[in-house]
Amino acid sequence: MPERAANLRADLILKAMIAVASADAGAIEEREVSLMQQVYRDQAKRPITPQEIGEMSEATTRDGLLAELTAAAPVLDRETKEEIIRAAYLTLIADGRIAAEERKKLKDIAMALRVPEIHFGAILEDLALWLEEQKAK
Repeated sequence: MPERAANLRADLILKAMIAVASADAGAIEEREVSLMQQVYRDQAKRPITPQEIGEMSEATTRDGLLAELTAAAPVLDRETKEEIIRAAYLTLIADGRIAAEERKKLKDIAMALRVPEIHFGAILEDLALWLEEQKAK
């Protein structure tokens, strides 16, 4: 059962990353795919190919993801919800620019997960601090 939960978590994280990456109406860029592969490998403990990401992207509709997250929200723990938001945010900044559509998709994901706005803001603040630390290294 723990493996199944890990796979569900990894799949939801990946779908959120795909949703943000494709929100700006562009193709998912190579840097975004590479980030998705890294995060998925860390979460699912198995690799994923760019082709598998492409297939999941085609199978995941924008509204479908939000409905899936809304349905899963009551059973997801706080850590998983935060991890989904963090991964989606890292995808948002992976290409070096933040489109308004991507920002809106990130907020939609947080709302679907039933993350209060103040908590969502705190997650983003923590990420901003972490990114500054990473740049300083």
